Amino acid sequence: MAELIDFLQAMTIWHWMAFAGILLLFELLTGGTTFLLWPAAAAFLVGLLNLFGFMNWQADFTVFAVLTAVLIWLGQVYVRPRMKKGDKEHLNKRAARMIGQVGEVTAEFKNGRGRVNLDDTRWSAISADDSNLAIGSKIIVEKLDGVTVIVKLA
Repeated sequence: MAELIDFLQAMTIWHWMAFAGILLLFELLTGGTTFLLWPAAAAFLVGLLNLFGFMNWQADFTVFAVLTAVLIWLGQVYVRPRMKKGDKEHLNKRAARMIGQVGEVTAEFKNGRGRVNLDDTRWSAISADDSNLAIGSKIIVEKLDGVTVIVKLA
């Protein structure tokens, strides 16, 4: 027991930073669950507090425990819901995701029809107001009709 207390008393900023790094490494290996992210952040903050050198090992571990609990709570309440939210409402609905996307005219429009480039794909397009758009014009997707996009000038 005396050896453990001697080790704890000898912990410096570098021990806390190494501990934070090890926790972050395990966080990466677990696939981003964020359960080890918060203790890693707490260890990093305790290491920074040790820069001032006025904390003993009991204070280090007390601050570490309190910070870990607070950061886990904040993470569960504020961070995880935003991580889970994502863009899943349009998952597997490419048409819904494309609405509002900006693209470029790649083939001149004639009679309100032409071709546009969206991301890395060329699409048949119809101008929403049947206007003829010039090559290089920026467009915005209004809706999809099968494999044809309905566009307007950006």
